[in-house]
Amino acid sequence: MILSIVTINLNNLRGLRRTLDSVISQDSDHYEWIIIDGGSSDGSTELIEQHKQYVHYWESKPDRGLYHAMNKGLEKTTGEYIIFLNSGDCFCNESIVSDFCASRPSADVIYGNTIFVDRDNKEVGRSNPPDFIRLSRFWHNGGLIHQSTFFSKNCFERYHYNEHNQIASDTELYMHLLYDGYSFIKWDRFVARFEIGGKSSIYNDGREFNSIINRVLPPGVKADYDEIIQNRDVDLYILIRKIINSKRWVRNIARAILFPFRLFLK
Repeated sequence: MILSIVTINLNNLRGLRRTLDSVISQDSDHYEWIIIDGGSSDGSTELIEQHKQYVHYWESKPDRGLYHAMNKGLEKTTGEYIIFLNSGDCFCNESIVSDFCASRPSADVIYGNTIFVDRDNKEVGRSNPPDFIRLSRFWHNGGLIHQSTFFSKNCFERYHYNEHNQIASDTELYMHLLYDGYSFIKWDRFVARFEIGGKSSIYNDGREFNSIINRVLPPGVKADYDEIIQNRDVDLYILIRKIINSKRWVRNIARAILFPFRLFLK
């Protein structure tokens, strides 16, 4: 089995060098490495040229953004599974490729755990997603870290990354795949060290995600989603005050239950 590793880079020579060291140190050659560079001018292309014996395909051309570059990388892959390891990101150890291939994966999407690191490669957090993935995990920009997610080739026969989004096209892809019944299985390993601080770390006001919800969910499902979110966002404080101030018989029961917290509810 061949694993396709796709790396997107734009003027991130330091990060690309970290990713390169990680990929070429793998103890298995059952991979192909595709690098899509957006026309860097910081020495990145020279670094790639110096190590081109490890690269199956690379190009350095201006593109229309991150997701356009990722889609270009997808078009060049030939492996059974694909993982995106962008410049600055790296595998957690030298046996990720060999261990993944040896596991004989069969699911459409196989996701692992992630270590978050800063620019100095210092750990700042971890992500350990659950064994069972539900659609609700992707509400409000939650989801899976694509640097630790392996996609089977058939995931992209129908879908690609939406190039109109700024930071949430991976979330849109996950939601499409999950809603359409593609299989998700957890590989309980720490797969990647993900360098935070990139474009996806920028605060999102929710408008992009709301547009994704409108596109992915059918009207009936969208109506249930809206109701769930509305109920979830009810202010508990306001709800308790309404019960306490009610003229119904529940008022006394509620007051008795909430008596220890009366000072905070005035």
